[in-house]
Amino acid sequence: MIILNIIYKELKQCLRDFKTNILMVIFPIVLIVILGAAFSGVFENSIDIEDVNVLYTIDIEGGDPVFENAFSTFCEYMSDETGMQFEETADVEKGISEIENHRYTAYLHITGDPPRIDMYRNKNSGFESGIVENAVASFLESYAAINVIVRNDPAALSKIQQPDSAVNSGYVRVTAIDRKKQPGSTDYYAVTMLTLILLYSSLTGFWSIRSEADAKTGARVLCAPVQKYQYLTGKILGSISVTIVQAFVVLLFSKLVLKANWGEDLFTVAVLIVTYAIMTVSLGAALAFIFRTAEVASGLLNTIIPVFVFLGGGYVPLSMLGDQISKVSVISPVRWINMALINIIYEGTYSAAYISLAVNLGLSILFISVAAWLSGRRKNAYA
Repeated sequence: MIILNIIYKELKQCLRDFKTNILMVIFPIVLIVILGAAFSGVFENSIDIEDVNVLYTIDIEGGDPVFENAFSTFCEYMSDETGMQFEETADVEKGISEIENHRYTAYLHITGDPPRIDMYRNKNSGFESGIVENAVASFLESYAAINVIVRNDPAALSKIQQPDSAVNSGYVRVTAIDRKKQPGSTDYYAVTMLTLILLYSSLTGFWSIRSEADAKTGARVLCAPVQKYQYLTGKILGSISVTIVQAFVVLLFSKLVLKANWGEDLFTVAVLIVTYAIMTVSLGAALAFIFRTAEVASGLLNTIIPVFVFLGGGYVPLSMLGDQISKVSVISPVRWINMALINIIYEGTYSAAYISLAVNLGLSILFISVAAWLSGRRKNAYA
């Protein structure tokens, strides 16, 4: 009951701070609007086709002169009209290796009778590889399929043009490996600006503790029959609750008003946001006990937050910053939460989500343990 009373007191105190609450809600929304508009061209229209390099292997047993001639004509046309470069290799393992090393935009492995294309995409060139996929799919649907059908069963041509025909599904199959939708600028910054402002919520956890010392109220509360662990638990849970409310206000506004895409699995998205909020508030609470001077702790947070956000792809996608920055970015928890949310929303994959949950919960336990240990060790921890 004591903890609930402290949580209630903390909620009222935080919610009465109208200026801070407005800042924590309006600031990310304004950034989403501004950055979404400013970088819309980067996400949608700034692709240089001449930089698109495609490696391919035609691995059809016995050969298929009709298809090979059609595909060769397609490659020549795309090269002449758009500058897209095509290169053939007979080594499938080399083709996959080149994609893993990010030397080509895409690798096409053409096999089977009727032809099947497996497309391997360079994960750092999502937009460009999407162009390749669309071009190849269009070519196959409009040209290669008709030639294969006419050669094998001309009578089936009339049937294949019927959209509901069962024959329509088995002649040419395109499989895009690592296929994914791409976020627009508003979609991307809705995610990254939310995680940015939540990282600044570490200041909420910090001032929740330090404000009691500055107002000389912490020691007075502990003169009552209140244990230190009860007081600390109530303060942290209250700050976490306010932070979560602020986060969901931003999320709902970006989804309903700005029409940002938050995917179908909102439950997992919410769980990730909640665990991330717990981690950020816990960080602030720990720093409140580590540094007795507010200026030092606040200065440290204001220094490391922009660095972590940059390494997490908060300002521009990591794919635009090069491999070296991407390797260093593993130290940033912002990178894992951003990657987890974007992967869930646009790919439906959860591997990064598990890593982000482990990072968030692991750091939360560490920071809360530090805060609890220091508050119990120091007699005047709240003074």
